[in-house]
Amino acid sequence: MLELYYFNWKGTSDEFNEFADRMRGIIDGIDGVDFIGIFLPTSEWHYVMVMKATSHDKCLQVLGTYLKKYGKWKTALGKIELLHTFEEIAYKPNVRD
Repeated sequence: MLELYYFNWKGTSDEFNEFADRMRGIIDGIDGVDFIGIFLPTSEWHYVMVMKATSHDKCLQVLGTYLKKYGKWKTALGKIELLHTFEEIAYKPNVRD
């Protein structure tokens, strides 16, 4: 599954770079989660951080670890979106050739 964490940043650019480095470090230490990157979406959100994970719990572990270690990050607002494959939810679509 892919987990997309959309957020609006309210800190400085240096603080953002520090946040991104810290998140990469935490993700690297948790089995079952891969850091895909931080992107600029074409929406109202400033950024979207994308992680590939074996479960939502793994991504929650990333966010919880950050909060315990560094405290709240400088976001004004955030949203989490989960993208599952058909196989992950055991759904077999009726696809025509």
